[in-house]
Amino acid sequence: MRNLKDLIKGFEISDVRAAFYYLSRYLKQADYFEEYEKDFFEDDYHSVPSEIAKNLTFSLISFIEEKSEKKALEFNDEEYIQWMDEIDSIESKLDPEPSMDVKNSADQVIDELFFPEIGKSNK
Repeated sequence: MRNLKDLIKGFEISDVRAAFYYLSRYLKQADYFEEYEKDFFEDDYHSVPSEIAKNLTFSLISFIEEKSEKKALEFNDEEYIQWMDEIDSIESKLDPEPSMDVKNSADQVIDELFFPEIGKSNK
């Protein structure tokens, strides 16, 4: 069975994040977009999404509405929350866990910034 996680496989994290952002806007304001014919990609705070992110957003919307057998504007609060929880759960796991080398390197930089060696010679 397909799910949202399957649909985002192979896409860049930045495109997935953008698609989830615009998908969330669509789900939250679906009745307004339909009623006022507003483009939900128009946003004062974000830059215009890539074509890849736009197409992914449309795929995610189609998937959700097909799986739910109704348009997002017909969702009740419970259905809306269910989809937003799923989006949040997937999005929160997009970034890979840093390796031990990366963590150790970060610790070293922090130590050097906050606990510099006094009297260190510059040879």
